[in-house]
Amino acid sequence: MAAVSISVQAAPTMTTIDVADPAITTPVPAQPIPNAQPTKNSVMNISDTLAAQLQPSEKALSDANQQLLSRNAQLQRELNDLQTQVNVLVYESKGQIFLYGAFTVLISLLVGIFVSWLVFVRRERW
Repeated sequence: MAAVSISVQAAPTMTTIDVADPAITTPVPAQPIPNAQPTKNSVMNISDTLAAQLQPSEKALSDANQQLLSRNAQLQRELNDLQTQVNVLVYESKGQIFLYGAFTVLISLLVGIFVSWLVFVRRERW
């Protein structure tokens, strides 16, 4: 980390600042970063970093984990309920199709018997 900051500061860099006319730019030397190089007396502590300051505590992680686990269980129950409803609807639709087929066969049978009876009765009259 220190080697990177030293090499960055050692490189002569120039930046530009936009003025009222975007075609005109004035080079400005880059400002050195204050306190970029650690001194002999200061030791870089992990608790001083931004990542360590933003890292959640163990209790917060545990609470969040418990909430996610309970939400996961709730969603799993809802998924099971919906899957059961889908299965029931599929079986009901199959049952309805079977009943429609059975009624169609029954009506066709009755119509066939009626038509054959008409033909047979008329033949006897001839």
